[in-house]
Amino acid sequence: MKKFLTLIVACLMAVTCLFSLTACGGKELIVYTESGFAPWEYTKDGSTEVVGVDMEIAKYIANKYGYTLRIVDGKFDTIVAGIAEDNALGIAGISWSPDRAEAVEYSDFYWGDAVQTVVYLKESNPTLEEGVFLASNFNGKKVVCQTGTTSQLTITANKEAWGVTTADFAQVLQALEEVKTDAEKDTYLIVDSQVAAQLVEENPACACAMIEGVEAESYGIVAKKGNTELIGKVNEALKELLEEDENGVNQIEKWFEQHSIASEE
Repeated sequence: MKKFLTLIVACLMAVTCLFSLTACGGKELIVYTESGFAPWEYTKDGSTEVVGVDMEIAKYIANKYGYTLRIVDGKFDTIVAGIAEDNALGIAGISWSPDRAEAVEYSDFYWGDAVQTVVYLKESNPTLEEGVFLASNFNGKKVVCQTGTTSQLTITANKEAWGVTTADFAQVLQALEEVKTDAEKDTYLIVDSQVAAQLVEENPACACAMIEGVEAESYGIVAKKGNTELIGKVNEALKELLEEDENGVNQIEKWFEQHSIASEE
């Protein structure tokens, strides 16, 4: 009888543990991202590990709440649409937009200086006014971007006014290659400013500039619509990361300096 009771207790404990693990997502935090967006998320030569500012944030959240972190490196344009798990986040330099806000839960913003920027070949010699790329440069030209990004939304919103033809690519680097190989030098890439700075640093034949009439955006972390519990945890972590030290610098800014080659001298 004692053995039988012991067996029943053991079974009940196993079921309870299984239920507990399921209820908290198995203590695993899934983070969907898309490498190739340095300094936010990228892979170094010879490695498949995704690193970058966003990955440091992901590790901080996981460590704070005792999660095992699993990074899923996929396509950017599937992140917002594809989050279905209660223990999953999208961390990939995701700018806020009304459409996205209807589809997912957004965290507080952790970066508010994401400006859509144009990358161009220096040989194309566009007209700049106090360092700002004039919209008239676009007329009759081709503009490229990464699929599913707010860069694409910016182009769509301004396509008629700019008088451009467009093309989108799965990866930012594919779009950049289109700029570099255009014999007529009539193709421009639009991408977030920090990424643009990184691309230019790695491609000396290119330059970048802010675009006339285009305003800054803000990055947030996303979760499944209605998952306010996980977003609440994210916001608590971000609050800590955004606290400034005695020099007025927060941890996310420090990680940005660490991962941005454009900041290295």
